[in-house]
Amino acid sequence: MQPERFAAGLTPLPTAARVTQKRGALRWRLISTLVSLAILGVMVFTIGKDWPRDFTIAIVAFWVASSAFWIVVSVVGLQRAKRDLGRIQDGVAFYFDPYGVEFVNPPAPAVPWDRVSALRLTGGLSGAGPSIVVEADGVAVGKVPASFVDASPAVIDSAARAYSLGRVGLDVSALDKVL
Repeated sequence: MQPERFAAGLTPLPTAARVTQKRGALRWRLISTLVSLAILGVMVFTIGKDWPRDFTIAIVAFWVASSAFWIVVSVVGLQRAKRDLGRIQDGVAFYFDPYGVEFVNPPAPAVPWDRVSALRLTGGLSGAGPSIVVEADGVAVGKVPASFVDASPAVIDSAARAYSLGRVGLDVSALDKVL
């Protein structure tokens, strides 16, 4: 006998791990920038005396531009991960029951199984990653990043198939384009 409802809860653990990873990446980016600055300084003051002045300026400008670019990429990645972590609330993301799908967080109207036209993973692997989307009559009515949910795609697929009596399953084919 199956329980009345399948509840996919919200969890901050994968996103908190992403914040930790991004913070460590930024730290190593800063350390490598300082090390490369020291190496560049040694090169310019030892063997760089024989270089044309324009060549030295070009190398230093390239180093500054590339270092600034990668530091900005690391900072933006960390800020996005922190923003995603702040978006995760306590509670349940969605329910499956014999009648349909109900998104709780973010709130959306309940959709009976006969109106569910798709349950799929959409989006890329960057940021919070792919999202679980429920479409009713071809229109997306509920969406939550899969990394915010405490159930794996396989568990969500199994629950959807069980509660919909095999009519609806989680479509992950969009991820084939990403991988």
